[in-house]
Amino acid sequence: MMGKLLGAALVLAAALWFVLARLRARRRQTALLRELAAALDAMAAAIVAAVRSLSSSSVTTIAGFLALCAMRLTLGRDIGIVMAKGVALGVICTVVILPALILTFDKWVEKYKHRTIIPQLTRTSYFVSKHAAPIVAVFLVLLVPFVVAQQKTEVYYTLFDSLPQDLTGIVGTNKLGEDFGMTTSHFILVHDDLTATQVSDLCDDLKDVDGITQVISLDSVTGPGFDTGLLPDSVTEILQSGGYKLILANSSYKTGTDAINNQLDEMNTAIKAVDPEGVITGEGAMTKDLIEVADVDFKNVNVWSILAVAVIILISFRSLSIPVLLVASIEAAISINMGIPYFTGTQLPFIASIVIGTIQLGATVDYSILMTTRYHEERSYGRTPKEAAQQSLEHCSQSILTSGLTFFAATVGVAAISKMELLKSICLLISRGALISMAVILIVLPAALMLLDWIIRHTTLHWLVPESASKSEKE
Repeated sequence: MMGKLLGAALVLAAALWFVLARLRARRRQTALLRELAAALDAMAAAIVAAVRSLSSSSVTTIAGFLALCAMRLTLGRDIGIVMAKGVALGVICTVVILPALILTFDKWVEKYKHRTIIPQLTRTSYFVSKHAAPIVAVFLVLLVPFVVAQQKTEVYYTLFDSLPQDLTGIVGTNKLGEDFGMTTSHFILVHDDLTATQVSDLCDDLKDVDGITQVISLDSVTGPGFDTGLLPDSVTEILQSGGYKLILANSSYKTGTDAINNQLDEMNTAIKAVDPEGVITGEGAMTKDLIEVADVDFKNVNVWSILAVAVIILISFRSLSIPVLLVASIEAAISINMGIPYFTGTQLPFIASIVIGTIQLGATVDYSILMTTRYHEERSYGRTPKEAAQQSLEHCSQSILTSGLTFFAATVGVAAISKMELLKSICLLISRGALISMAVILIVLPAALMLLDWIIRHTTLHWLVPESASKSEKE
């Protein structure tokens, strides 16, 4: 009897333990499901907020880069398209792939979480809000010499100058200039119906042009009356083929300088007098064309990038003054960046002077949008302009510092190791521009927003209306 009771007790205890275990498992499962649901809800809210904040900043960045497509140089167009695609793909990955990765590795993220290294600029925010007027005034005074210097920064157009000078081809070219005075060679094409006398006279006229050291043509070598049919075909085809005669003129002037451009104009006048359809080609002539094209491209790119970014900001903020303020702040940073080479005696490659302004505008305008958005929110909460400026700077500083320093690190490394002067110059300008834009947005923009609050209020729709209130009004 006792054995039966003991057995029954054991069975009952086992059943009770099983039920309790199942209950505990259910509770743990329910807790996990609740945590998962909370995490999913939080991530969904984060994605919605990210899309809202990224929409205007990413669109302005893409628009700024696509402005490079206004260039006639295919190099600039290719750069613009590639960078615009990169931004678009980056945004897609941020709102699609990144949330999935965070949810998947949430345990590891929480496990290895550490204190933020980049601090909030609390003291700086109070200083800026307290001394807004002096900060803006000093900045405008300091900006003037950089704007002037930007216009005087020297630019070079020859690719040889951007390549390592120890390359075999570069060494050979420099040797020709030193030993034979052949810094640049011009290739002149005239119709073959010109007589030998006409070609010889033209060669004599070209020799009288300043900087021309040698002029060679088939007629000038053989002389009038010589039957060129006696020469081997391999010789005549070099200097006379396809209905044209070739004249070679060597210049002591360097390509891309005012001296050689004036020389080309004088040579072209002499050539047109003999053959209206005669042309000059070669490195010097093509570089001269490049200078003219680059000058037009520079103006077009600047205009289109500024207009595109300003229009998008206007639509996003529904304001007439904010686009002017934000674009002006970034353009001021660009002027400082492009003016520094003048003070350091540094020459810039022509492509850098064209694309850097657009790249810096497109890549850093989101800093100003972030700062302005936060300022708008703080003003909508009822804070004074001074309080809003302080709060927006304090809470946006970490994001802007992280983004700016990341952008800087990604480009300064390339500038440090690159042997190509072209690539080094572009990366150095981009990295320096990131720091300058970051400083302007963190220090000058909050002060400007605070001082110009009255103008912004009267040129912006629903500036001081909270988001919830504006939605209820529409409903």
